[in-house]
Amino acid sequence: MGLFGKRVADEPAPPRTLPRDIEALEELVTNLESATDEASSWRVYASTHLEFYDLEYVAIWVIEAGKPRLEFECGRLAGALAGSAQPNLVQQAVRGAHPVWANERAAATDPRLAAALRGGARAGIAVPVVKQGRATSVLEYFTASDLAPDAALLSKWGAIARVAEQARVAALAASFTRQVADDRLAVTNVVAALGHTTDSSVALRSALDAVRTAFHWAYGSYWQVDEQDNVLRFCVESGTAGDEFKKVTLAATFAEGVGLSGRAWRARDLVFVRDIGQLTDCVRAPAAQRAGVRSGVCFPISSGDRIVGTMDFFTTEFVDLSDSRMDALRNVQQLVSQRLDVVRGAETAASNARALLDTVSRLRTATSDASRVADDAVSRASDMTGDVASLNDASAAIGDVIQIISSIADQTNLLALNATIEAARAGEIGKGFAVVAGEVKELARETAEATKKVSEQIAALQASAGSVASGIRTTSDTIAQLDAVQARIGEVLEEQSSMAHAFEH
Repeated sequence: MGLFGKRVADEPAPPRTLPRDIEALEELVTNLESATDEASSWRVYASTHLEFYDLEYVAIWVIEAGKPRLEFECGRLAGALAGSAQPNLVQQAVRGAHPVWANERAAATDPRLAAALRGGARAGIAVPVVKQGRATSVLEYFTASDLAPDAALLSKWGAIARVAEQARVAALAASFTRQVADDRLAVTNVVAALGHTTDSSVALRSALDAVRTAFHWAYGSYWQVDEQDNVLRFCVESGTAGDEFKKVTLAATFAEGVGLSGRAWRARDLVFVRDIGQLTDCVRAPAAQRAGVRSGVCFPISSGDRIVGTMDFFTTEFVDLSDSRMDALRNVQQLVSQRLDVVRGAETAASNARALLDTVSRLRTATSDASRVADDAVSRASDMTGDVASLNDASAAIGDVIQIISSIADQTNLLALNATIEAARAGEIGKGFAVVAGEVKELARETAEATKKVSEQIAALQASAGSVASGIRTTSDTIAQLDAVQARIGEVLEEQSSMAHAFEH
């Protein structure tokens, strides 16, 4: 005989002497290993008792501010009791802090019990879980066995409930420890995956893959903020959730606050939805449900104080996120955002370095051209200085020739004068000579005037040539200084080039 005085139908007697209730506790402890949070532990608790004792109904009531709240129910009568009146048995167990039993004799004053009896039950039991003298939860059972428990049996029910509660709490603690370890390992794996990426597109895909696999999710996608249209657009995916879901995803966009990604964008924080069907404003929800997608989580990716995108992930079974898992995901969110920011910053710096190298290269070419032009200018100035010197020499030689011509003109003029005198002495015979002498004299005068003008022009030319030569020498000196400046500019450009190369790498 077990807790409710019967054995599971058609189950052979166990080939051991352990009491039936001990077997039930062993079964419960084993099943609780699959519990991951408070809600799932209660589900395991209720379903184990339902199956092991072949009950009609099991409900878990959590006591909040002295009032019972239905946490979970299962069994054949679950539908029949939905919407029934307040559970009198449960309230009695809370007030007395001890197990309470009732059968059809109490149905007249307990509508919920009456509904259970109409569904085929014969009796109801409410067993409180008492901590520090106060009921924190109540286990409500309806059974097809009509019991008449005595004080010893009621005491045993209380003891079994206390042991079962200790097992449940211990299982939750163990699950929490495992989950914390798993979450830390997941964060470590994400960090390791992102540690060696230097390309933003590779880093983005690596982050998506790492987060999805680390937390054992089926599908993930990254959505980038289109600042021009102020919407989220699909960028990259990881895993698969079916062709239809992918097709809808590729065509979708989300405004701020719309859908799972839009909600994370607006909240600037992690958003979790246990049932994707609850997202009535998400165009992907119907396709997700048809593809077997159940739960979804999304967190924003930021750059500084600006949201630049979101990462969402989906599972093919319903999951609940513990506080530990939520904290781990927020850590991942920060790590991914920071790493993508660093990678994008490095890409921008490398691009700037390449642009600087290109500018330095063009400046180096321009400096080289300027130096070459300066060298040509110095060479030509040197040639011009030589030409001016030759012009001075030629002008001096021409001056000497002019001096000779001027001297000859003077002598010619003198001879013409003597010829005129002699012609006058000769009378009529010398008249012809006098005319010739006059012409010669006039030519001598004109020659003298011409040579004078030429001398003046040669003097002016010599003065100009001296000024030009002085200017050319000054220009040559300036060009030489400019060449030195160009050389120093070249040295600075080499230093900039070295710095740019180092910055690029």
